[in-house]
Formats: sequence, C-alpha cells, structure tokens
Amino acid sequence: MAGDCWLVESGEAAAIAVDDLARSGLPLVVALTGGADAIDAPLLDSADGFIFADDDEAVVAAVFRAAIAPDTVLVVSDLSDGTARMINALSAEAGRISDQLARLAEAQREAPPSTRPVDAVLIRRMLRLRRDRARFFPADIFADPAWDMLLDLTAAQLEGRLVPVSSLCIAADVPTTTALRWVRSLTEAGLLERRMDPADARRSHILLSDDASSAMLSYLRMFSEAFSLR
Repeated sequence: MAGDCWLVESGEAAAIAVDDLARSGLPLVVALTGGADAIDAPLLDSADGFIFADDDEAVVAAVFRAAIAPDTVLVVSDLSDGTARMINALSAEAGRISDQLARLAEAQREAPPSTRPVDAVLIRRMLRLRRDRARFFPADIFADPAWDMLLDLTAAQLEGRLVPVSSLCIAADVPTTTALRWVRSLTEAGLLERRMDPADARRSHILLSDDASSAMLSYLRMFSEAFSLR
C-alpha cells in the first residue's frame, strides 16, 4: 500500500484478493514490472491506473495522483525527456487517429444520409480478415492495435455488450502492456472513455466516446457501400 492508494506488483497478483481491495475503498494501481500478461482479468478490470517498467519517477507520481484524484491530468512537460518522447509519440498517433475520424464524421454529415445498415457481423468479419494478415506477413509489422480496439468496441456497442479492460486487451491481440499503453493514449485523445460498472464497483469498462462512435459508424457505412458488403 502506498499512501492513499493500493500498489500491486504484477508478480504479486496471484496472491491478491480483489474483493478485499474493493472493500477498502482505496484506488488500485497495478505495476506491470514483469509477467504482466499473466495477471488475472479481475485485477486488470479493477485497476485505477497502471505503471509500466520503463516509467520514471515523474510518471509514477502522476499515475498515483490520477488514481487518487481522477480529474488529474498528466502533464508531459513535467516528465523526463525520454518518457516525454515516448508518451508524445503514442499521444501523437492517437491524436492523428482522432483527427481523421473527426474529419470523416464531418464529411459524412455533409453527405446524403446513408441507409446501409452497419452491424456487428460486418465488423467481426473485418477483424478476422485483419487477423489473417499474420498468415502471410510477420505479425510485428502490424503491432499498432488502435484500429482493432476501435473496431472491437464498435461491435460491442452494436451488440449492447460492455467491454472490460481485460477483454479489450485480448481483442487487441498484442501484449497486455502494449494494449494498456494504447488504452491510456486513446483515452487521452478523447476516443475512449473508462466507466465503472454500476453493478460491480470492482470492474471498469472501456467504451467509445460519442464522437468516436459517430465517426466509426460513418466510416463503416462508407466502407460497406464501397465494397457492397452487408
């Protein structure tokens, strides 16, 4: 325990009872210092923040502040040069995706309304086709999971299904630490939102922001019309 917050090392995760942590009423930070991909889903889903192995002291302090006071914003200028460059790179890519989706949504608003339906079946087909790339190319050249995350969350929205943090990491098809870094960056870019499960305070879910949802549906309608898919 660190001050007003629980700190759990990834190597200690197996011995942690999430129920006990929830009863304490204190926020939880998980340190992904090793064996992160083996952490149980309930622990990932209940965490209020994550610390990565290469985070410096400034980042760690910022994560604790944000976990204790959720409205706290991590200020990149306060970080070390190396950490700031890494965070800026991810944030810039997430911001680029956000800008492109916003432009798409605006273009679709100006175009005649499309009557072509978009459903989760189409999106799942797209995800399967993306997975099939690994049959022909090295998987590491497609290491950016942002688009797969956005597709999976759009499908879940259409299905009326909530997506826990752990499930989104699985859908990303990359190491857990990589997926969590992208969750953080896409959230900061305004594409994703984190919500507590109203029926279970131990779990949190990730969903698309309203703007991201509108843009994704506009894109998928355009995609479906271009290729006559349904």
